[in-house]
Amino acid sequence: MAIAAAVDFGGTKLAIGFVDEAGRVLASTRFATPDGGPAEVARAAADELATIAARLGLDLLSLAGVGATVPGLADTENGVLRFAPTQGWRDVPFAQMLSDAVGLPAFIANDVNACALAEQRFGVAKGCANFLWVTVSTGIGGALVLNGRLFEGPRALAGEIGHMAVAIPGPPCGCGRDGCLQAVASGTAILKAAIKSGLEVSSGRDVFDKALAGDTRAVEIVDSVHVHIGRALSHAANLLDLDMIVIGGGVAESLDTRRLQREVLAHAITLPEHAPPVLRTTLRAEAALIGAGLLVFSKQRREAI
Repeated sequence: MAIAAAVDFGGTKLAIGFVDEAGRVLASTRFATPDGGPAEVARAAADELATIAARLGLDLLSLAGVGATVPGLADTENGVLRFAPTQGWRDVPFAQMLSDAVGLPAFIANDVNACALAEQRFGVAKGCANFLWVTVSTGIGGALVLNGRLFEGPRALAGEIGHMAVAIPGPPCGCGRDGCLQAVASGTAILKAAIKSGLEVSSGRDVFDKALAGDTRAVEIVDSVHVHIGRALSHAANLLDLDMIVIGGGVAESLDTRRLQREVLAHAITLPEHAPPVLRTTLRAEAALIGAGLLVFSKQRREAI
Protein backbone atom coordinates (compact mmCIF):
# COMPACT_ATOMS: atom_id res chain seq x y z
CA MET A 1 0.00 0.00 0.00
CA ALA A 2 1.32 3.44 -0.96
CA ILE A 3 2.54 5.73 1.81
CA ALA A 4 2.79 9.51 1.77
CA ALA A 5 4.68 11.89 4.00
CA ALA A 6 2.37 14.45 5.58
CA VAL A 7 2.92 17.89 7.10
CA ASP A 8 0.30 19.89 8.95
CA PHE A 9 1.73 23.40 9.09
CA GLY A 10 -0.29 25.45 11.57
CA GLY A 11 -0.05 28.93 12.98
CA THR A 12 1.48 27.69 16.23
CA LYS A 13 2.37 24.03 15.69
CA LEU A 14 3.88 21.71 13.10
CA ALA A 15 2.60 18.13 12.88
CA ILE A 16 4.59 15.57 10.89
CA GLY A 17 3.71 12.01 9.98
CA PHE A 18 3.17 9.25 7.46
CA VAL A 19 -0.23 8.27 6.04
CA ASP A 20 -1.26 5.28 3.95
CA GLU A 21 -4.02 5.06 1.34
CA ALA A 22 -6.46 3.67 3.90
CA GLY A 23 -6.20 6.91 5.86
CA ARG A 24 -4.14 5.44 8.69
CA VAL A 25 -1.54 7.62 10.36
CA LEU A 26 1.41 5.25 10.73
CA ALA A 27 3.44 7.56 12.96
CA SER A 28 3.35 11.24 13.83
CA THR A 29 4.78 13.91 16.07
CA ARG A 30 4.09 17.59 16.68
CA PHE A 31 6.08 20.53 17.94
CA ALA A 32 5.97 24.32 17.93
CA THR A 33 6.20 25.93 14.51
CA PRO A 34 9.84 26.99 14.12
CA ASP A 35 10.74 30.65 14.17
CA GLY A 36 12.01 32.13 10.96
CA GLY A 37 10.77 32.04 7.41
CA PRO A 38 9.18 29.37 5.22
CA ALA A 39 12.54 27.81 4.34
CA GLU A 40 13.14 27.11 8.05
CA VAL A 41 9.72 25.52 8.37
CA ALA A 42 10.34 23.32 5.33
CA ARG A 43 13.73 22.26 6.66
CA ALA A 44 12.36 21.45 10.12
CA ALA A 45 9.63 19.33 8.53
CA ALA A 46 12.14 17.51 6.33
CA ASP A 47 14.47 16.78 9.25
CA GLU A 48 11.65 15.34 11.36
CA LEU A 49 10.33 13.24 8.47
CA ALA A 50 13.81 11.75 8.01
CA THR A 51 14.03 10.96 11.73
CA ILE A 52 10.63 9.23 11.84
CA ALA A 53 11.28 7.36 8.59
CA ALA A 54 14.53 5.97 9.98
CA ARG A 55 12.75 4.85 13.14
CA LEU A 56 10.08 3.06 11.08
CA GLY A 57 12.55 1.56 8.63
CA LEU A 58 11.03 3.47 5.72
CA ASP A 59 13.01 4.57 2.68
CA LEU A 60 11.88 8.20 2.62
CA LEU A 61 12.75 8.72 -1.05
CA SER A 62 10.63 5.73 -2.13
CA LEU A 63 7.40 7.26 -0.80
CA ALA A 64 4.60 8.60 -2.98
CA GLY A 65 5.33 12.24 -2.12
CA VAL A 66 4.80 14.77 0.61
CA GLY A 67 1.58 16.68 1.18
CA ALA A 68 1.35 19.77 3.36
CA THR A 69 -1.57 21.70 4.76
CA VAL A 70 -0.93 25.42 5.14
CA PRO A 71 -2.63 28.05 7.32
CA GLY A 72 -3.87 30.40 4.67
CA LEU A 73 -4.81 30.93 1.06
CA ALA A 74 -3.20 28.19 -1.03
CA ASP A 75 -2.80 27.97 -4.79
CA THR A 76 -2.99 24.20 -4.93
CA GLU A 77 -2.26 23.93 -8.64
CA ASN A 78 0.97 25.93 -8.49
CA GLY A 79 2.03 25.00 -4.96
CA VAL A 80 2.11 28.61 -3.79
CA LEU A 81 1.05 29.83 -0.36
CA ARG A 82 -0.60 33.07 -1.43
CA PHE A 83 -1.17 34.50 2.04
CA ALA A 84 -0.55 33.21 5.56
CA PRO A 85 -2.16 35.77 7.94
CA THR A 86 -0.45 34.55 11.12
CA GLN A 87 3.02 34.69 9.60
CA GLY A 88 2.33 37.61 7.27
CA TRP A 89 3.81 35.65 4.34
CA ARG A 90 2.70 36.27 0.77
CA ASP A 91 3.33 34.37 -2.47
CA VAL A 92 5.63 31.73 -0.98
CA PRO A 93 6.47 28.75 -3.28
CA PHE A 94 6.14 26.44 -0.30
CA ALA A 95 5.59 23.21 -2.27
CA GLN A 96 8.90 23.70 -4.10
CA MET A 97 10.69 24.56 -0.84
CA LEU A 98 9.34 21.40 0.77
CA SER A 99 10.19 19.29 -2.28
CA ASP A 100 13.76 20.59 -2.28
CA ALA A 101 14.12 19.92 1.46
CA VAL A 102 12.59 16.42 1.46
CA GLY A 103 13.59 15.18 -2.00
CA LEU A 104 10.04 14.18 -2.99
CA PRO A 105 7.28 15.71 -5.10
CA ALA A 106 5.36 18.06 -2.78
CA PHE A 107 1.85 19.45 -2.84
CA ILE A 108 0.02 21.95 -0.63
CA ALA A 109 -3.58 22.72 0.26
CA ASN A 110 -5.40 24.96 2.71
CA ASP A 111 -5.50 23.20 6.08
CA VAL A 112 -9.27 23.41 6.56
CA ASN A 113 -9.97 22.14 3.05
CA ALA A 114 -7.70 19.18 3.69
CA CYS A 115 -9.58 18.37 6.90
CA ALA A 116 -12.89 18.39 5.03
CA LEU A 117 -11.55 16.02 2.36
CA ALA A 118 -10.25 13.62 5.01
CA GLU A 119 -13.54 13.70 6.89
CA GLN A 120 -15.51 13.00 3.71
CA ARG A 121 -13.33 10.02 2.84
CA PHE A 122 -12.74 8.45 6.24
CA GLY A 123 -14.65 10.29 8.96
CA VAL A 124 -18.13 11.12 10.20
CA ALA A 125 -18.99 12.80 6.86
CA LYS A 126 -18.12 9.70 4.81
CA GLY A 127 -20.38 9.70 1.77
CA CYS A 128 -21.99 13.04 2.68
CA ALA A 129 -22.47 15.25 -0.39
CA ASN A 130 -23.19 18.60 1.29
CA PHE A 131 -21.49 19.65 4.50
CA LEU A 132 -19.54 22.41 6.17
CA TRP A 133 -16.36 21.69 8.08
CA VAL A 134 -15.43 24.29 10.70
CA THR A 135 -12.09 24.39 12.48
CA VAL A 136 -12.21 26.19 15.83
CA SER A 137 -8.65 26.57 17.03
CA THR A 138 -6.17 29.45 17.24
CA GLY A 139 -8.39 30.95 14.54
CA ILE A 140 -11.64 29.82 12.89
CA GLY A 141 -11.79 28.49 9.34
CA GLY A 142 -14.33 26.72 7.20
CA ALA A 143 -14.47 24.44 4.17
CA LEU A 144 -17.44 23.55 2.00
CA VAL A 145 -18.23 20.27 0.28
CA LEU A 146 -21.16 20.75 -2.10
CA ASN A 147 -22.61 18.13 -4.42
CA GLY A 148 -19.84 15.79 -3.35
CA ARG A 149 -16.94 18.09 -4.27
CA LEU A 150 -14.84 20.57 -2.39
CA PHE A 151 -16.11 24.05 -3.29
CA GLU A 152 -13.43 26.73 -3.03
CA GLY A 153 -14.97 29.44 -5.20
CA PRO A 154 -13.21 31.30 -8.04
CA ARG A 155 -10.72 32.96 -5.67
CA ALA A 156 -10.44 30.08 -3.15
CA LEU A 157 -12.25 32.14 -0.51
CA ALA A 158 -15.42 30.07 -0.08
CA GLY A 159 -16.21 28.76 3.39
CA GLU A 160 -14.51 31.55 5.36
CA ILE A 161 -17.03 31.43 8.19
CA GLY A 162 -14.41 32.76 10.61
CA HIS A 163 -14.75 36.16 8.96
CA MET A 164 -18.51 36.28 9.08
CA ALA A 165 -19.43 39.42 11.06
CA VAL A 166 -21.38 38.27 14.13
CA ALA A 167 -20.68 41.01 16.69
CA ILE A 168 -21.15 44.57 15.43
CA PRO A 169 -19.69 46.61 17.03
CA GLY A 170 -17.10 44.10 18.11
CA PRO A 171 -13.40 43.51 18.69
CA PRO A 172 -10.92 43.87 15.83
CA CYS A 173 -9.98 40.77 13.86
CA GLY A 174 -6.60 39.94 12.37
CA CYS A 175 -8.14 40.39 8.91
CA GLY A 176 -8.47 44.12 9.61
CA ARG A 177 -12.22 44.14 10.15
CA ASP A 178 -14.30 44.21 13.32
CA GLY A 179 -16.68 41.71 14.89
CA CYS A 180 -15.68 38.58 12.95
CA LEU A 181 -16.56 35.20 14.43
CA GLN A 182 -12.83 34.56 14.78
CA ALA A 183 -12.47 37.74 16.86
CA VAL A 184 -15.04 36.59 19.44
CA ALA A 185 -14.96 32.77 19.48
CA SER A 186 -11.51 31.46 18.49
CA GLY A 187 -9.00 30.15 20.99
CA THR A 188 -7.12 33.44 20.75
CA ALA A 189 -10.30 35.45 21.37
CA ILE A 190 -11.36 33.27 24.30
CA LEU A 191 -7.99 33.72 25.99
CA LYS A 192 -8.05 37.50 25.44
CA ALA A 193 -11.56 37.77 26.89
CA ALA A 194 -10.60 35.66 29.90
CA ILE A 195 -7.50 37.69 30.71
CA LYS A 196 -9.49 40.92 30.32
CA SER A 197 -12.05 39.60 32.82
CA GLY A 198 -9.32 38.88 35.37
CA LEU A 199 -9.13 35.10 35.01
CA GLU A 200 -5.74 33.50 35.55
CA VAL A 201 -5.54 31.18 32.56
CA SER A 202 -3.00 30.24 29.91
CA SER A 203 -5.23 28.63 27.27
CA GLY A 204 -8.77 28.44 25.98
CA ARG A 205 -9.12 24.98 27.52
CA ASP A 206 -8.44 26.53 30.94
CA VAL A 207 -11.42 28.84 30.42
CA PHE A 208 -13.73 25.91 29.64
CA ASP A 209 -12.42 24.06 32.70
CA LYS A 210 -13.14 27.06 34.92
CA ALA A 211 -16.62 27.35 33.45
CA LEU A 212 -17.30 23.70 34.31
CA ALA A 213 -16.09 24.47 37.85
CA GLY A 214 -18.68 27.26 38.08
CA ASP A 215 -16.60 30.42 37.66
CA THR A 216 -19.20 32.97 36.53
CA ARG A 217 -16.74 34.97 34.44
CA ALA A 218 -15.69 31.85 32.53
CA VAL A 219 -19.32 30.73 32.17
CA GLU A 220 -20.20 34.07 30.55
CA ILE A 221 -17.37 33.72 28.05
CA VAL A 222 -18.20 30.10 27.19
CA ASP A 223 -21.89 30.94 26.81
CA SER A 224 -21.04 33.76 24.42
CA VAL A 225 -18.78 31.48 22.36
CA HIS A 226 -21.53 28.90 21.93
CA VAL A 227 -24.08 31.54 20.95
CA HIS A 228 -21.81 33.17 18.36
CA ILE A 229 -20.64 29.92 16.78
CA GLY A 230 -24.11 28.37 16.85
CA ARG A 231 -25.70 31.36 15.16
CA ALA A 232 -22.99 31.50 12.52
CA LEU A 233 -23.65 27.82 11.79
CA SER A 234 -27.37 28.55 11.47
CA HIS A 235 -26.64 31.29 8.92
CA ALA A 236 -24.57 28.80 6.91
CA ALA A 237 -27.38 26.24 7.13
CA ASN A 238 -29.93 28.78 5.90
CA LEU A 239 -27.71 29.87 3.02
CA LEU A 240 -26.56 26.46 1.84
CA ASP A 241 -29.19 23.88 2.90
CA LEU A 242 -26.51 21.63 4.39
CA ASP A 243 -26.82 17.95 5.26
CA MET A 244 -24.24 18.13 8.06
CA ILE A 245 -21.89 20.43 9.94
CA VAL A 246 -18.61 19.00 11.28
CA ILE A 247 -16.44 20.81 13.81
CA GLY A 248 -12.79 20.13 14.57
CA GLY A 249 -9.75 21.82 16.04
CA GLY A 250 -8.37 22.24 19.54
CA VAL A 251 -11.17 24.47 20.84
CA ALA A 252 -13.84 22.31 19.21
CA GLU A 253 -12.94 19.48 21.58
CA SER A 254 -14.25 21.62 24.45
CA LEU A 255 -17.41 22.82 22.71
CA ASP A 256 -20.79 21.28 23.51
CA THR A 257 -22.28 20.14 20.20
CA ARG A 258 -25.74 19.91 21.82
CA ARG A 259 -25.65 23.62 22.64
CA LEU A 260 -24.52 24.45 19.11
CA GLN A 261 -27.32 22.26 17.75
CA ARG A 262 -29.88 24.15 19.82
CA GLU A 263 -28.69 27.44 18.35
CA VAL A 264 -28.94 26.03 14.82
CA LEU A 265 -32.45 24.74 15.51
CA ALA A 266 -33.47 28.09 16.97
CA HIS A 267 -32.39 30.08 13.91
CA ALA A 268 -32.51 27.74 10.92
CA ILE A 269 -35.56 28.14 8.67
CA THR A 270 -35.86 24.45 7.86
CA LEU A 271 -38.03 21.99 9.74
CA PRO A 272 -36.34 20.66 12.89
CA GLU A 273 -36.08 17.16 11.47
CA HIS A 274 -34.25 18.55 8.43
CA ALA A 275 -31.79 20.75 10.30
CA PRO A 276 -28.19 19.66 9.74
CA PRO A 277 -26.68 17.80 12.69
CA VAL A 278 -23.66 19.42 14.31
CA LEU A 279 -21.09 16.67 14.82
CA ARG A 280 -17.54 16.53 16.12
CA THR A 281 -14.90 15.11 13.79
CA THR A 282 -14.13 11.45 14.31
CA LEU A 283 -10.61 11.97 12.92
CA ARG A 284 -9.80 14.43 15.72
CA ALA A 285 -6.33 15.98 15.60
CA GLU A 286 -5.25 13.69 12.75
CA ALA A 287 -7.72 15.10 10.20
CA ALA A 288 -5.24 17.54 8.67
CA LEU A 289 -2.43 14.97 8.43
CA ILE A 290 -4.77 12.50 6.74
CA GLY A 291 -5.91 15.24 4.38
CA ALA A 292 -2.29 16.04 3.54
CA GLY A 293 -1.70 12.40 2.66
CA LEU A 294 -4.85 12.29 0.53
CA LEU A 295 -3.56 15.31 -1.36
CA VAL A 296 -0.54 13.30 -2.51
CA PHE A 297 -2.60 10.31 -3.64
CA SER A 298 -5.13 12.55 -5.44
CA LYS A 299 -2.39 14.42 -7.28
CA GLN A 300 -0.74 11.14 -8.30
CA ARG A 301 -4.02 9.99 -9.86
CA ARG A 302 -4.64 13.45 -11.31
CA GLU A 303 -7.88 13.66 -9.37
CA ALA A 304 -9.38 17.03 -8.56
CA ILE A 305 -9.41 17.64 -4.82
